[in-house]
Amino acid sequence: MKNIAISVIVPVYGVERYIERCVRSLFSQTMTEGVEFIFVNDCTKDRSIDLLTALISEYPQLSSQVKIIHHLRNRGLAVARQTGFDAARGEYILHLDSDDYFEHDMLEVMYEAALVNNSDVVVSDFFWSWEKKDKYQVCPLYDRKVAIINSIIAPWRYENKTIGPYVWNKLTKRSIYKKHNITSIEGINYGEDFIVTIQILYHAAVITKLNRAFMHYNQQNLGSYSHNKSASNTHQRLMATDTIANFLSQKTSVYKEELDERIFREKLIAIANCGTDNLHEYISMYPWLDYEKHKYLVPSYWRLPYKFALQGKIGMFIFLRNLILHIRKIYRFMYEQ
Repeated sequence: MKNIAISVIVPVYGVERYIERCVRSLFSQTMTEGVEFIFVNDCTKDRSIDLLTALISEYPQLSSQVKIIHHLRNRGLAVARQTGFDAARGEYILHLDSDDYFEHDMLEVMYEAALVNNSDVVVSDFFWSWEKKDKYQVCPLYDRKVAIINSIIAPWRYENKTIGPYVWNKLTKRSIYKKHNITSIEGINYGEDFIVTIQILYHAAVITKLNRAFMHYNQQNLGSYSHNKSASNTHQRLMATDTIANFLSQKTSVYKEELDERIFREKLIAIANCGTDNLHEYISMYPWLDYEKHKYLVPSYWRLPYKFALQGKIGMFIFLRNLILHIRKIYRFMYEQ
């Protein structure tokens, strides 16, 4: 292909249950001409790549538009996305996780909107998807850039009405990434999209919103980064927030309050999910944050446990934390049935 309109980047790791649905949603798009599909094998240990190769053979007319890039070792989601981007030649970039999938006309509709509006970014709504149901998520685009970015940093201030930090509901000009050297950071796989999206939106001149949902965000894959609350991932969340706080603080002070609130919440999320060996480390982080100022952000059932933690009463905190997490696990299981 000489003229490539869209590069779709798909990291692949541990998704043999879902990759067929993902790939067919791409190869069956109403727009495939001028589209390249880049799959990055992050040393998956299952049959995902075998299944992908078999699927490609079913669409011989697209074989010249498909690339599979193999990492020599597992390097994580952030590097997989970056590897795909470095190989991309399209005017626009769109990301898709290999356990998720697109509606059949997503590429065509979003690209047409980009051309009509000369958009730097085109944003859409999306679906939260389970096995037997979808939930429509509206992603409102605010008139002011400050509100757009603040609604991502601190969505609770906007009743969780935001276009979100996600890269998969945003068709973005590749030149925005290149001009401003926007890259994923190796080692930050949980929150890497937050880092990239905030920078893209900060630099974007024209952002277009489509009031349709195209992307299905899979809620069944419990092995995905979004479901993993390990100590490593909670630390990565903090690193992602710190990265954006440093980026924005060099530009302006208008995001400071929202960033402090996000850091406060991320610290408490880390305390709630980390191992006992890391508790003291997270409790001592960000000593300037005022619990009394921000405690309205804490669900009522967490306030007493957190006070125990911040007062150094670790035994009481761990007991209550385990009780709360167990109850929440039961609730989520019942809700998703």
